[in-house]
Amino acid sequence: MRVIFGLIFAVLVFFALRYKLRQWYRRLRGLPEPVEEGPKTTTIIVAALITIYAALLGYRLFIGGPIMH
Repeated sequence: MRVIFGLIFAVLVFFALRYKLRQWYRRLRGLPEPVEEGPKTTTIIVAALITIYAALLGYRLFIGGPIMH
């Protein structure tokens, strides 16, 4: 389970760094900021974390194991 959360954290850090690098590059070249469309990134991340936690909790309940150690 630690590996799963570690991988998820690494992916989130990767996307955050990639976004900041692209933003810095656009500012360096004097390009305009792109117009954001659709749901905000924070909403997507929170929804993904809730979904993952709910799936892990459901799995624990399904196999009959303890929820908390």
